Amino acid sequence: MKKYAGKIMRWTLASLCLVVIGLICLMPAHKTMAVPTITSSIIDDWAAVAEAATDESTAIDISGNYATAIHIQAFLDLDATAHEGTEFVVQVSGFATGDEDWSDLTKFVAMVGTCYEENINDNPLAATSTTILLSDTEAGYELVQKGGWIAIEDSVAAAANELVWRTGFTTDTNITILDGTTNEHATASNCYDIAMSKTITIPFGSGYRARVICNNGYDSDGTACSLVWKVGKTVTTDMEE
Repeated sequence: MKKYAGKIMRWTLASLCLVVIGLICLMPAHKTMAVPTITSSIIDDWAAVAEAATDESTAIDISGNYATAIHIQAFLDLDATAHEGTEFVVQVSGFATGDEDWSDLTKFVAMVGTCYEENINDNPLAATSTTILLSDTEAGYELVQKGGWIAIEDSVAAAANELVWRTGFTTDTNITILDGTTNEHATASNCYDIAMSKTITIPFGSGYRARVICNNGYDSDGTACSLVWKVGKTVTTDMEE
């Protein structure tokens, strides 16, 4: 038996190797990881909403998206008026058409406070600027040393409006901002110190369409400010290999 033991062992190992090779040949090729396509766009550019008025965004088709994020930006643009907040409501509908099936997904209230307008003294304020000259830096421009959104309302084109993140100030001289301005702003453009920027994620499978309601009548005692708002989206699609 001993003289056959070696041969049996070799045959067993050879058979095992053949089985392993066969399994490898029969297994499907390794699949590469799926790469998503991520696309961002502006749904509605800067638009005015009057005191106590209601506005709604363009409806967003979310039916083919693996992920949908809605970006909401807004700022008050009426000087020295107390404001108890503006309500934003994100709604979804399970149907491609019709308006009887909208339902609230989430809501929030933002921009509570008294807005102060300051004229920009740069003539003009160049794109990429990180310092904005202001004659006065009271109120929200000085509430904390760093942090907080400041809005720039362009005096020529609403599409050039933008929010900037304040990083500091020199009293009654200037404010400094992170990243620099995106657009050039002509003289007589204004800064406003109550602004917000928020992203809402729509859960997968929530519906066929989504929209945003801006309720600027949330403040019931009539002291609401006018505002300007903008809505964008980021969608993830094409998750195939």
